[in-house]
Amino acid sequence: MLPAEKYKTDLDQALRRAGPGNGALASIRGFFEREFPSVRGETGDALMADFADKWRSDPSAAAAWLGTVGTIIMRDYDGSPLSALDWAGLREAFAAGSDELDLELLTYAMALVLEHKAL
Repeated sequence: MLPAEKYKTDLDQALRRAGPGNGALASIRGFFEREFPSVRGETGDALMADFADKWRSDPSAAAAWLGTVGTIIMRDYDGSPLSALDWAGLREAFAAGSDELDLELLTYAMALVLEHKAL
């Protein structure tokens, strides 16, 4: 199993364990921080805020979005379609914590943002 596939499987399990309710967001944030300890601070906060907004309106779409974001962080973007608004949000999230992120990750993420015309 490829790392991106394992991440998505682990995310699905974490979402099932989290279940509905107020504790779900905190549980998923904990999962995300364990999976990507180098993506904390402003970028992690921004990504989790975007996830929470999406979760409140459509948990399934939010889960798919977080799965795709994980593949970007792993520098193995799976090609899942994201909206122009999603790409703009990712641009803002990665720019917010640019001084805290690994340069390779920042370069990879911003190249994808540019490729999707959100820069």
